[in-house]
Amino acid sequence: MDNLIQTRIKSRRKELKMTQSDLAKKAGLQPPAISQYESGVRSPSFEALRKLSVALDVSTDYLMNGISSTSSDQHFDYFEKILLKLIQSIPTSKKENLLEFATFLATERNINTKMEYDDPSDYANSLLNKYGCDLPIDLESLTKELKIKVIEQELDEGEGILIQGNHPIILLDNRKNIYPSRKKFTLATLLGHFVIPWHIKSSYISRKYNEADKQNDNRIGHSTLLTEEIEDMEAQNFAANLLMPFNEISNDFIKVDTSLENLKSLAEQKYHISLFTLLNHLVKLSNGKYAVLQSENYRIIKTFQGKYSLKSEFVDQQSKASSFFSNPSTKEEIREGIVPQSSWLNDIDKDLTVYEQSIYNPDFGKVLTLLTINENK
Repeated sequence: MDNLIQTRIKSRRKELKMTQSDLAKKAGLQPPAISQYESGVRSPSFEALRKLSVALDVSTDYLMNGISSTSSDQHFDYFEKILLKLIQSIPTSKKENLLEFATFLATERNINTKMEYDDPSDYANSLLNKYGCDLPIDLESLTKELKIKVIEQELDEGEGILIQGNHPIILLDNRKNIYPSRKKFTLATLLGHFVIPWHIKSSYISRKYNEADKQNDNRIGHSTLLTEEIEDMEAQNFAANLLMPFNEISNDFIKVDTSLENLKSLAEQKYHISLFTLLNHLVKLSNGKYAVLQSENYRIIKTFQGKYSLKSEFVDQQSKASSFFSNPSTKEEIREGIVPQSSWLNDIDKDLTVYEQSIYNPDFGKVLTLLTINENK
């Protein structure tokens, strides 16, 4: 079986004789999102996966990993049914003890089962409520409160590693080419793996290194935003909501003019995170008005889009981003203005206006682009 989420979504939809619009309506998603998922332009979020699994009548495990029922699964289901019957007969007062014992069997560590949430962002909010939410979030103090030891050293596996257990440890790569804001998001992501109770692996690696980077000693881990692992998605969701509390960031987006200059100041001075991380959150909360891309040498390397389908391979010459590759700047610079829809969008709609803001920093060598897509009235 093709081990791609996009293939499984598409084949299951066709098996059920549903159009992309049918699936979008049933799952409560936008039709362009289904097209993006099936084409591989965009990976579905954890919440989108849940909605798709219900609409397609399959498990999230099937969409993520292609896991379907086998004879051994049926044998397991027999034990599962017995356990469910036993649970129903256990008094409510003792069910918490059972849950604590079950989580200990799975993880060999004591997990706080009194926090009962389905959404990873709720676990982030619970920590903020318990330990305070002064900004920027002090992860060093938070890890001490959670009795997690953080050690910085050179790593070969990735930019960060969580080692679970009753004495948990987080290892962070201390190479100089890893920016503090990037390291902070990595630490917050690993905290997510530790706090979310169903993340029961003995260890988690964030921003894994590939072999080519190791050989060239040019280690920059893969972006966590490009993952298809459902637990990684959950941990990212936790990290974003921990570092940018929903109420706070929502008010900021209402009050602050969404110019790249203002947003960059907000990211660096108030939240101590990267502009890219903040812009991704802006897209998530904007209901489709914004989109974010990152490009290098005329190639688009990352996209975070709303409801409109974006180009995903090459930077169009009509874009502001392209001008940085043909006429590079020697210092950080922002270039902006209205651009043709065709420079970034796959589908042309005469009722849309695309305003592009692109920022280039020669130290990074990449262009970060924020698109504001307005509907003409």
